Amino acid sequence: MGCAPSLRPERGAVLYRAGSNRSGSTATRGLPGLFRATDPPPEATSEEEFSSRSGRRLGSDAPDQEGSSVVKFGPMCLNRQKIKALLIFPKEDAQSDALKWAAEKLQYECSMVYDPEKALEEYLNRRHHLIFVDSRQSRSYDPVALCGSLRAIRGSQYTCIVAVVKRNTADREDGSIMPLIRAGFNRWLLESCNLGFCLNELIQLEHNEIVMQLKLRAAQALFTALDNCRDGIIITSANHDVQFLNRSSEKLLGFTADEIIGKSTQEIYKSDSTKADVIENINMQIMKGKEWEGKLLHKRKSGENMPLWSRISPVEITTGFLDHIVYVKEYPYIFDKSLASDSEMLPFSCAAVKTLRKASCDVRSLCSEAGMNRRQSFARFHAMTIEAPITKVINMLLATQENSPIFVAQALDRALEILRSTELYSPQFPGLQQVRAEDQITSDLVTGLVTGQKTYRRFSHEVAFKGLSAPPTTMATSAALPNLTTAPIEVRNLLEKEAEWNFDILLLERITEKRPLIWLGMAIFTRFNVYSTLGCDEKVIRNWLSLIEANYHDNPYHNSTHAADVLQATAYFLQKPRLKAIFDPLDEVISLVAAIVHDVDHPGKTSAFLCNSSNNLAILYNDLSVLESHHAAFAFKLTNSGERVNIFQHLDRDNYRAVRQSIIDMVLATEMTKHFEHISKFVNVFAKSVAQDEEPFEQEKLGPESSDLAAMSTPENIILVKRMLIKCADVSNPARPLHLCKEWASRIAEEYCSQTDEEKTLGLPVVMPTFDRNTCSIPKSQIGFMDYFANDMFDAWDAFGDFPELIEHLKFNYQYWKEQEQLRDNKIPMQN
Repeated sequence: MGCAPSLRPERGAVLYRAGSNRSGSTATRGLPGLFRATDPPPEATSEEEFSSRSGRRLGSDAPDQEGSSVVKFGPMCLNRQKIKALLIFPKEDAQSDALKWAAEKLQYECSMVYDPEKALEEYLNRRHHLIFVDSRQSRSYDPVALCGSLRAIRGSQYTCIVAVVKRNTADREDGSIMPLIRAGFNRWLLESCNLGFCLNELIQLEHNEIVMQLKLRAAQALFTALDNCRDGIIITSANHDVQFLNRSSEKLLGFTADEIIGKSTQEIYKSDSTKADVIENINMQIMKGKEWEGKLLHKRKSGENMPLWSRISPVEITTGFLDHIVYVKEYPYIFDKSLASDSEMLPFSCAAVKTLRKASCDVRSLCSEAGMNRRQSFARFHAMTIEAPITKVINMLLATQENSPIFVAQALDRALEILRSTELYSPQFPGLQQVRAEDQITSDLVTGLVTGQKTYRRFSHEVAFKGLSAPPTTMATSAALPNLTTAPIEVRNLLEKEAEWNFDILLLERITEKRPLIWLGMAIFTRFNVYSTLGCDEKVIRNWLSLIEANYHDNPYHNSTHAADVLQATAYFLQKPRLKAIFDPLDEVISLVAAIVHDVDHPGKTSAFLCNSSNNLAILYNDLSVLESHHAAFAFKLTNSGERVNIFQHLDRDNYRAVRQSIIDMVLATEMTKHFEHISKFVNVFAKSVAQDEEPFEQEKLGPESSDLAAMSTPENIILVKRMLIKCADVSNPARPLHLCKEWASRIAEEYCSQTDEEKTLGLPVVMPTFDRNTCSIPKSQIGFMDYFANDMFDAWDAFGDFPELIEHLKFNYQYWKEQEQLRDNKIPMQN
């Protein structure tokens, strides 16, 4: 060292580009980094002339005439960034000055540090493209250890690290670059303070190492794209040895990448069903440079053979010589719109539903002798706005079945059956029924701890009165209680219409002096023969109805009239053929009783109000389903208060526990916080059952002999139907005739506004700011309730049980509230 840096480059061999394009697109046919050796012209004596004649300054951001700031990597166009260089020298000397001069000439961002700690910190902050490490017997640091520290940093494989060594290193017999390569250096640079030498070294590094590192970065992006591709991708050598497979291939074949890389693809296709002539045909096509396409049997890790449509493409880097082979395995499910959004990929539109009535669809059999024929849609169930995660999963699986092989579709059918279960996280113990005698303790322990209590479910083809005690002798009727035989003529005439959806419950409230529940209850209980089903005396029924009604408060909305209204809706639903076919008499009684007691002792305030005000009920039920828990508990407390009112006293223990559990479940289902959960479960489970009916619904097809009935009448499905039934009955006001709908809307608004008044008075959080007397809009609140809650629920209920009259009223009332809201916005008095 010790030589002063020259003011101009030395004469001698200088590497010039074979064209003005930095990537060599003109002279080198797309192969960057090729140069030709020549001598500089005699007139190139100044630094400026040298720089101009050696080509465009390669570090410049501005492209030259041919746009050489872009690097072509196959079909990808990569933009070059401004190159950042880092010099790690223990001190400045002629060599560092020459490298800095060359870097500045090429317009690199160049920085210099003097110790390893600063070097690592600088690299972590800047991530340089090029690093020079002075390794000329440095006493300040160990260059090999420093290079190892740099290479330990994530992403350092995209940085070129050059070791500056003494010139005589290459002259020694033992002067090998291998120790530096093993340490992580890309190459060495023989020390030279000649400016032209340093400049040309940097030019070569840029066009070779740095450009290649840029392409490696892009290759990583391509691998990421392959890894996230839906189709299975396998890349092999010319000898069919696996070099790469993406995650989809791992899922399809059941192997991990570590298990299969390095092995021959013949192990994947190793199957007795794969004929030798097929393999020979594939090899011939590939050797000719042509793509082969067809179905191949793949042997999965589990042992079964799976047919997959495959495309095998040869990759020829040099003409006539095969370098790689790319295998593409189409995934079993193929969507018509591969680039569509999630909702477009599904076979059902999950967009917002504007129409309240949807036409039925054409459904076909799941299976046929020719193969698995998939339905294109499942009635109206999946054309709703319900977007629970489980719904999306089921829709995706149904879409997968459309174009799946038979064995895949059958497996998906089993998966769908599991997902449609109401208890996804409850373990099943099929072996407990056949447990050995010595394991009976274990069986009892598991049954007691996990399943809690045994419930018995009877089906409609069984005897309705099984396990019931004989009904007692009819007792004399009390004159103090209402009696249908002696009811006023006006009441009797009105009750004759109680089986119609247009039944006027408000008129019954008026003519019975706000005692509609007992009168309507007796009429409906008589029609459904509740006395015989429960084995109960008519007097006990009347006493019980009177006691329950007496414990409904005089609230604007949640009063005994509302309970009677829900009872009438429940009875109306129960008379429909589909529910008649799957419910037995005890199911009907459970539904009617649950409707009667579902809001007993309602305080006229929401559960949120009770929680915010630290009400005793909220404390008792730990802020969880406060009102619904209280209604159910209070109803059974009243019922069990004495033999005079205990309508369940003649049920045996097992039937009573089943009845009690079912009533509690139905009452808890009226909690609106669980609304979408219940609707989603109902839709997901009964979409399949309803879709299996190819022809219009006929009553005779749903008799006890119907195969569809058995699938729908499972204990789990009966629970879902009961929940849906009471939910629709509980909020049936928007689907009632307009005069009833308007009155109920006014009553619920009054009750909620009263709660808001009290919340303001007590300084509590306002649960429903919409219901403020000064700003409340009844039309807007009704429109919002229909949009978010009622429309989809009643549409699903109609698709299941065929209730067109509900949809007709719902649509008419929706339009009415829309018009009223428009009049309100225009400040025109609303119509009565």
